[in-house]
Amino acid sequence: MFEYRTVEVLEEVAELAKSAFVIRRPDQPAAVEWLEWSVKHGQRLYGVYDGTRLVAVYMLYGFRMRLRDSVVPMGGIGLLCSRLDARGKGAVRLMLERSLETMREAGHVVSVLNPFDESFYRKYGWEMFEQYQRVELPPAALEIPEGPSVEEVVDLPFPDDASMAFYNEYARDRYTLIQRSAREWEQRLRIFSRNSNTAARGVARVSRDGGVVGLIGYDLSGKADDWHPTFTVTLFVHEDEPAKRAMLRYLKALSHQVKTIRFELPVDVDLWPYLSDRPGKREIRDQFMIRVVSIDALDGLEVDAGDLSIAVEVADARAPWNAGVWRFTVEQGVLHVEPADRADLRCGIGPLSSVLSGFTDVSEMIAAGRIEPLPSYAGQDLPRATTFLADYF
Repeated sequence: MFEYRTVEVLEEVAELAKSAFVIRRPDQPAAVEWLEWSVKHGQRLYGVYDGTRLVAVYMLYGFRMRLRDSVVPMGGIGLLCSRLDARGKGAVRLMLERSLETMREAGHVVSVLNPFDESFYRKYGWEMFEQYQRVELPPAALEIPEGPSVEEVVDLPFPDDASMAFYNEYARDRYTLIQRSAREWEQRLRIFSRNSNTAARGVARVSRDGGVVGLIGYDLSGKADDWHPTFTVTLFVHEDEPAKRAMLRYLKALSHQVKTIRFELPVDVDLWPYLSDRPGKREIRDQFMIRVVSIDALDGLEVDAGDLSIAVEVADARAPWNAGVWRFTVEQGVLHVEPADRADLRCGIGPLSSVLSGFTDVSEMIAAGRIEPLPSYAGQDLPRATTFLADYF
């Protein structure tokens, strides 16, 4: 008989994870170091036991993430794994179902995870939420217009208070970024011994007239046997065009030290006007999936949309409190959610979650056969929005 509960003994998790993630013996101490640090800094572990034996586990992160035009509590799921001899026996299914109860009790409105297999998590109600673009180029390929610059760029191993405040203000208004306290910044910038190719992590702060107007988050890495350093831009946020140009000039000046700059950017950011030639590589990658934890908790969400009203019959076998007919009404930019008697659409919680996030819309899901229009449906839809989550877990 399986039992779901919090996990206190980290050695149990380390033992399970090393086989589930095929962690090589030389890397196992580094994995334990990361695990101990994560729990010490607020992450929680939950698992399923078969008697006294841990057979499946996951780590739960508590974030505050922008969703549409509001900032909501989000449960991030990471480190999900199970014993090799326990697969196909229902342990992970039980764990994911109970994780939804755990997140609901914690007040999380949505849950986000980075899937090892999208089809696996679709079965449990998660759906596509984010894609990002990866662009690689030599620093010398950057071409920035000439002109006076009053911006100052300073490299910091850790953001100061003004930089953190600037980022959080930016994150409240753009994409689906999370709010970062010092804890989230440390989680993002800390170099563990398992990051063997990473030489440095930090931020480049752009200031003007004493105020922060831009930030570059970065990883500097290189292999021990090959002097071809890569500077990965993990965060590229700026207040205006002059700040953006100052950031690009900073990156161009790395040409004497860095061979490749790798940008990880939202899909709607264009770099080509600042390039002398096509980049060496540009690709769009799938990243996170999203799931609504509690539909009723969406009531009051701010949405950049015109007034509309639409009722949806939602199927959610994993979170029965979401199942049923719900009316979604947008009035003066605020979403209201309440039970309804008659539906205009019928779908599972996954497609609905993706639509509500802005990643897709109703019309696309109808065309793909993921949402079923009913006779009363009159074409109501929510606008799409560019989603982007710059953190990983």
